[in-house]
Amino acid sequence: MVFIFEKKVKAKYKTYTYLCLGHGKRVNGKTKRIWEVILCRKDQVEESLQEIKRKLSRKLPEPREYAFGLVYALFSISKELNLIEIVNECTIKREQGFLVGEYITLLAINRAVALNSKCQVRKWFDKTALSRYFPDISESLTTQNILNQMGYLDQETIRQVEEIICKKLFSKFRLKSDCFLFDPTNFFTYIREYKKNTIAQRGYNKRKRNDLRQVSMSLLVTRDECNLPLMHETYDGNVPDATHFKQVLVLMEQRFKAIGLELPKITLVFDKGNNSEDAYKFLDSKGIHFVSSIRPSMIISIPLLGVPLSKYEELWTKKNGRKVFGYRTTTTAYIGKNKQNTLIATFDEDTFILQEYNLDEGINKAILKLEEFIRTQLNSKPQWKDPKKVVIKIERDILKNKKLQAIIAYSIEKISNGLEITWKIDAAAREEYLKDLGKSIIFSSRNEWSTLEIVKTYRAQIKVEQQFKELNKRDRLSVMPIY
Repeated sequence: MVFIFEKKVKAKYKTYTYLCLGHGKRVNGKTKRIWEVILCRKDQVEESLQEIKRKLSRKLPEPREYAFGLVYALFSISKELNLIEIVNECTIKREQGFLVGEYITLLAINRAVALNSKCQVRKWFDKTALSRYFPDISESLTTQNILNQMGYLDQETIRQVEEIICKKLFSKFRLKSDCFLFDPTNFFTYIREYKKNTIAQRGYNKRKRNDLRQVSMSLLVTRDECNLPLMHETYDGNVPDATHFKQVLVLMEQRFKAIGLELPKITLVFDKGNNSEDAYKFLDSKGIHFVSSIRPSMIISIPLLGVPLSKYEELWTKKNGRKVFGYRTTTTAYIGKNKQNTLIATFDEDTFILQEYNLDEGINKAILKLEEFIRTQLNSKPQWKDPKKVVIKIERDILKNKKLQAIIAYSIEKISNGLEITWKIDAAAREEYLKDLGKSIIFSSRNEWSTLEIVKTYRAQIKVEQQFKELNKRDRLSVMPIY
């Protein structure tokens, strides 16, 4: 909004009042004056009328804002790591215009601070301090040119760049991590089926977007405070986690050796979704230690789940006063009879309370749906007078899993005008199900470690999951949306 205001200016012996023209704008909820132009002294309006007209007819300068702090901080880090030189070293391109390293560095910074499609990169670049550091590259930041530069980066080239950066980080900052966290995830995308690009496939999406195709990604990070990403792999969205894990283990071994780590000193932490006999045998053959988990439904887990809580030892007390308990034994699972590894059952009071709450919520919702079906649909059509079709409806749409079918017992009886359904909660079945809640099974080759150390190491897995949460945020450093 443009407005006229008075401004007092103190001279040596007198204070003068000036008429000024200003422009205000709301920034973060507060009014901020963007510009002002002094028209004349208040007591000289008539004499200065022509000068005022000239000033008002003149086009006022438009202020330009440049993003500086975060953008330049990231650029400074890239210079410290010699990112441009590393990318140029790993890519083969004749000397024509700007090199791949410069484009990729700008694109990486753009993705970290702004969610732009490739056609918007130039517009973003012109509003940052980087436009002063690369004054001639703006005209080249077209969509086609960006795609051409990205064409130089195949999977193997990306691995080479990653490896050189990791070596530099470990040597420059003297990192000495020997425990690494691995986890896969996936990101949904609106990419349609395309014969030349098969990476976007349908699969079990972790954000419940099973109606869309997805791209899968795995991440390996250090366990220390930095949680430094050591390696990542992108792969087809329909590849199971366990299948990918078997394939990526060879690449992990190469990365560990490349940065100068000794395999027998390494501990790899991963989740139960990556389990397979081939993976464990590979780790055993290379001398790489592991801390993982096993599904409670597996045969080796069932006897352990049956151990009463009175035999568990207290591991630690949380800040909220609730406790974590553990029971330790050994097993020959996965690797063979000649190799004993540690198996730990843990019981977490917090997890038990949460899972019990979720169980009761599921029961209540199922009962409401069952009662609504009885009230609105039962006997309303010929098909809902058929006991077989009613059973199929209940077990397919209302009591969708065996857990609910066991806890909510129902019966169907024929009456004069159709069917009658009665139900009740089986308290004994609910209590039986509660016995396994709050428990998890941890599997490790670190037999010399204490139970507490193994459990704490496995729970550090949350750090890599937090990295995925960052990648799902929409303000900065986001993988989404995938264009």
